[in-house]
Amino acid sequence: MDNSSYAIFSGSSNVALSKEVASFLGRNLGAVNITRFSDGEIYVRIEESVRGKDIFLIQSTSSPVNERLMELLIMVDAFKRASVSSINVIIPYFCYARQDRKVRGREPISAKLVANLIERAGVDRVIGIDFHTGQIQGFFDILVDHLTAIPVFDAYLKSNFELDNLV
Repeated sequence: MDNSSYAIFSGSSNVALSKEVASFLGRNLGAVNITRFSDGEIYVRIEESVRGKDIFLIQSTSSPVNERLMELLIMVDAFKRASVSSINVIIPYFCYARQDRKVRGREPISAKLVANLIERAGVDRVIGIDFHTGQIQGFFDILVDHLTAIPVFDAYLKSNFELDNLV
């Protein structure tokens, strides 16, 4: 991928992680203004030209989940209206994942609803990390990459702790 053909942006959920990812790739985070109107509504403005670029947006939907989710959806809409080539979202924590099936009658499958909202907003690809359950991938009709951090934790534990004496 041509270095100028993509841009990395962050929502407000985990700017530190986003900066680390961008730095690792030798990039700066894209400029975005995220504020609130006086009634609490989210306002987003992309502060640089992104026309024709592949966008990688890092936004966890962790607490407060509804705020983070709406921010993600509004950012995606801003990118769509800025004529980007593609929108790829990296979601370290996928909200409503525990509601992945009906346990009793008259319950929603909220994880499927969130997947639908993300798709309808205009996302082309989702990169998730350690979904609550693997079946969440099947809730999407777009490309989904489900990554796991378990091998990284495993290697870290093995190299930094004496596991023979683990209690």
